[in-house]
Amino acid sequence: MARRRNITLDRATRASHVKHSLLRRLEYCCWFVGGLALVWFALASWDSFKFQATLAKRLENLQKNSVKATPPKTGELFGRISIPRIGISAMIAEGVDESTLRHAVGHFPRTPTPEATGTVVLAAHRDTFFRGLARVHANDVIVLETAHGEYQYKVKHTAIVDPRHVEVLKSSPESDLTLVTCFPFHYTGPAPKRFIVQALRLPPA
Repeated sequence: MARRRNITLDRATRASHVKHSLLRRLEYCCWFVGGLALVWFALASWDSFKFQATLAKRLENLQKNSVKATPPKTGELFGRISIPRIGISAMIAEGVDESTLRHAVGHFPRTPTPEATGTVVLAAHRDTFFRGLARVHANDVIVLETAHGEYQYKVKHTAIVDPRHVEVLKSSPESDLTLVTCFPFHYTGPAPKRFIVQALRLPPA
């Protein structure tokens, strides 16, 4: 009887050791994966920071030297957007491909520039440069800077639309601005809706 009890205890001990060993390995795996995620996030953030800094320096040089900017290609400098009340300030690059939106606010190709009449359309991810749009209100002032000057817009209204409603991107005969990001702002995975901000150009001071 005692021998059977000892065998049972030995089996229980071995099972406990195996369980403990597996849990320790799982813990190490979690730490390793978490460390890799932190490294990836740090590298991605640093890459975006460098990209933003490069565009900001180029815009400053163009404005300082009054250099006439050529139409930008995908990924190149378009300008800068800022919404002072909600703390948004980011550089804008041409294009809305994933590579561009990873590092900057994107300007929809074939939509007007602020120097022309029509609707300037900009897009950015809801969890990066346009995170603050969750707090935007009517009458907020939006400032766009390009190599040609500074342009101010006043927010007229916001809307939540289906991604298929591309009519919000169509140009109007007025000088206005449309901002696009995904919605809801706090959502895991691809967001099902789009958050739209529409603003009208203010006359020069």
